[in-house]
Amino acid sequence: MRQIIKLISSGIYVLLYNIMARKASRFDLDDALGYLLYQASGAIRDRIGRELVRKGYPITVEEFTALILIWDQDGEPQSALAKRLHRDRAFVTRLISDIESRGFVQRIPGKDDGRKKRLFLTEKGKKLMDDVTALISEILRFAGRGIPPEEMAACKDVLRRVLLNLK
Repeated sequence: MRQIIKLISSGIYVLLYNIMARKASRFDLDDALGYLLYQASGAIRDRIGRELVRKGYPITVEEFTALILIWDQDGEPQSALAKRLHRDRAFVTRLISDIESRGFVQRIPGKDDGRKKRLFLTEKGKKLMDDVTALISEILRFAGRGIPPEEMAACKDVLRRVLLNLK
């Protein structure tokens, strides 16, 4: 009987060891930088999207992102915006056409090449961005609650280095 119990015990030990070894060698999503970034980014985007709708702002999260980048680089070519958004040119053309039709942005032909459109916020777009950025800032403060400023600064520094490594 003791031999059977010993055999069963050692069998359970081997089984547990094999399960733990397999788990240790598997990709752990909860510890993967890319997955954590994806989840955090998605949660922030979802919150921003809900708040934009709740407050009645006539833009999506994707449109806000394009508008803030245009605001940051007024006069930037549309092709450069596509790179900054990590989107293809066709997608960005549709996106800009949509927000242009609502009067938030204006496309002006380039001086050297009229086919290259430069993007500018209109006065209506600037007013919208003044209002919306206050809302976004509040959401980001909420997302960072309970995180000491020095830890948030360190997190941002690490993410900047990750971006540099991938360029």
